[in-house]
Amino acid sequence: MATKYAEVQEADFMKIGGERPSFLKIEEEVVNLCGGGQTGVKQKYEVMKAAGWKYEPLTSYGKNPKLATEAFNKINNLLEGVSDKDSLLAALKS
Repeated sequence: MATKYAEVQEADFMKIGGERPSFLKIEEEVVNLCGGGQTGVKQKYEVMKAAGWKYEPLTSYGKNPKLATEAFNKINNLLEGVSDKDSLLAALKS
């Protein structure tokens, strides 16, 4: 399956400056799929958990860049085929 954004790399979580990393683009799309705004930000955590992120909502992805990379790439692989939070969650759980 084609990915929507560039593959996330562990080093992306340590970069400062330069081009906007793909994990931020993926995260923004997930927030929008979850309803946008504060609601989307809060519900994004449910999607991240389903993708394998095991930390609390305010934990930096830099705490475990390997796990964050895996979670974001898993989501990235599914974004082309989903239209909302529920379809994304269903795809992650299948």
